[in-house]
Amino acid sequence: MEAVAEKVKKLQGNSAALLPRPPAPATRKPVVAPLTPAPPPKPSLPKKRATHGRSVRPAKTVSRDQRTDVTCSFQTAESQNQDDLQPLSNPAESLSLCFKQLSSDDWMTKVKGLRCIPALAQHHPDTLMPKLHEVCLVVIEEVKNLRPSVACAAMDTIRCLYVHLQKGMDTEANWTGQALLLKISQACGNAFLQQQASEALEALVQNCSPGRVLPVLLNTGQSHLSPAVRASTARLLHLLADRLGATKVLTARQSFTQRFLTAVSKMSLDAAAEVRPHGRAILQKLALHRDFMKLWQKNVAEKDRHSLEKVLRNVVKNIKIHI
Repeated sequence: MEAVAEKVKKLQGNSAALLPRPPAPATRKPVVAPLTPAPPPKPSLPKKRATHGRSVRPAKTVSRDQRTDVTCSFQTAESQNQDDLQPLSNPAESLSLCFKQLSSDDWMTKVKGLRCIPALAQHHPDTLMPKLHEVCLVVIEEVKNLRPSVACAAMDTIRCLYVHLQKGMDTEANWTGQALLLKISQACGNAFLQQQASEALEALVQNCSPGRVLPVLLNTGQSHLSPAVRASTARLLHLLADRLGATKVLTARQSFTQRFLTAVSKMSLDAAAEVRPHGRAILQKLALHRDFMKLWQKNVAEKDRHSLEKVLRNVVKNIKIHI
C-alpha cells in the first residue's frame, strides 16, 4: 500500500508540473510626459585659415582722436568765429610758436597753430605782414593735408587773411587762390571741404584787388578739366561782376576788359550745364551798357559772337539794340 501511495504522489507531482501556470499580473509602466524637443545644434562654421602669403591681421581699432576728426571736419571753421578772436599778449612769440606747431606731426597741434593766425591778422597785422609770405606757404601745405580737420582749418585761415588784410593779400592771392581752386577738384565727394574752399574764394573776390583776382580765376579755374572747378570759377566771376558793376568792368584797363569778356563768352558756351548759366547772366548785365556792343565785337572772336547772338538778342530787344 505504501508503494501505491508513493506512485500516486509521483503522478500528482508530474501532473502539477504539466499544468499551465497562471499568467503573472501585468506591471503598469508609469506614463512619462513627452519632453519639449530641444532645438537642433547650430552647425559650427569652419574656421578661416590664413592662406599662404597672407597674414591674418587683427581688427583695426580707431582711436578717439580719429573718431573725433570724422565728425568735426567742418566744425573747425565754424568754431573760429571772428568775434571770439582776442588780442595776443605777445604777438611775436605767438607767431614763432605758430610755425613750430605747424611743423608738428600731430594734427591737433597743427589746428592750434592755424587758429592763431587769424588773431594775428585781425589784431597784430604789423607783426604778421613781414612773415606773411612764409605763413601763406605753410598754410597752403596744410590745405593739401589729407585730414579734413586740418584742411578745413587751413582754408578758413586763408579766408580770415583775405577778410582782415584785404589788399595786403594781393601779393599772395595767386598762390592761395590756386590752392583753393585745386582743392575743389581734389575734394570731389566731400561737400564740407568744397564748401570751405568756396567760402574762402568768395572772400578772395570780395576783398582783394580785381586785377589780382581775375588772373587767378582764369589761369587756374577756367581751363580746368573738372566741371566742379569751372563751375566754381564761373560763380566767382559772376560775384566779381556784381561787385564791380558793368561800368567798371567795361571801363577798366583794356587787358582786364578783354580777358573778362572773352572768359564770359567761353563760359556761356561751356560744355558743363552748371557753368553756362553764370556766363549768360553776366552777359545779360553787361549788355545793358551802352558801350558793350562795341567792346564785345572788338574783343570777342566772331565765332563766339555768332553763337551768343540769340542770347543777347533776347536781352537787348527791349532797348532796341540790333546785333
